[in-house]
Amino acid sequence: MNLSIGKNFVEYATKLYTNNDKEIFSFEYDNQKYWLKKARATKSNLIHKFFYKLTDIDILLPVEKKSAKESLIFETTKIERLKEKGINTPNIAFKNDDFFILEDSGKMVNSYIRKRDITKEKMYFYIDLMLKELALIHNNSEYHGGAQARNFIYKERIVTAIDFEDSFDKSISLETLQFRDLILFLLSLTKTRASFALNYNFIINQYIKLVPKNKNFKNKLQNLANKISFFISLYEIDFIKRMIGRDGQGFFKLFIILKKLEG
Repeated sequence: MNLSIGKNFVEYATKLYTNNDKEIFSFEYDNQKYWLKKARATKSNLIHKFFYKLTDIDILLPVEKKSAKESLIFETTKIERLKEKGINTPNIAFKNDDFFILEDSGKMVNSYIRKRDITKEKMYFYIDLMLKELALIHNNSEYHGGAQARNFIYKERIVTAIDFEDSFDKSISLETLQFRDLILFLLSLTKTRASFALNYNFIINQYIKLVPKNKNFKNKLQNLANKISFFISLYEIDFIKRMIGRDGQGFFKLFIILKKLEG
């Protein structure tokens, strides 16, 4: 906790917590920006669990059910643990049983990579920074849990990882959770609006260079894409493609690409 935080700050933040309906929101105090995140329970819905049972796809792993207080303790503890390991996470300014407050770390990387006029140079600049931070997490025997581009924050050439509330059953291996992280990361890149196609083969190879212990992930991605070939063929039917929405289209777009990976 930031030792400079005083009673007035806590009273002000508590009032904001009480009067704001949003679960996460920013505010300014003494010319500094902060983010308040309310304690919230985590669980997967029945449809999520059903599709995981049906497909056994790592990306659909149900999250662990936790109460709001358990979720807050888990996330703040993880933020502090990752920071101790040299991973860029936000500074926790204050926490109690109901909410915690983070010092602002910049803008979401999404706000940069989703611009239509982004150059290749800039795109891969941000991807490289995110990959390095994700690799640092994985090389420290940790997982992110929500490794989409929206959960990486950029400021002054530094990327900070955020949003660690999701946890999973203790029987799930670390390798599986790290593999899920990589899939989520790649999936989030399908939502860019760039005028050029991303080189997923290059991005995956870069990840493997940074995390050599996970060198089998490329084959795992190809095998997973082959495993769901039937669903991919259904997706290519026009009326189904229109029905599943943008998120679903991104999912299948990624796995069509993964089926064609080199080597």
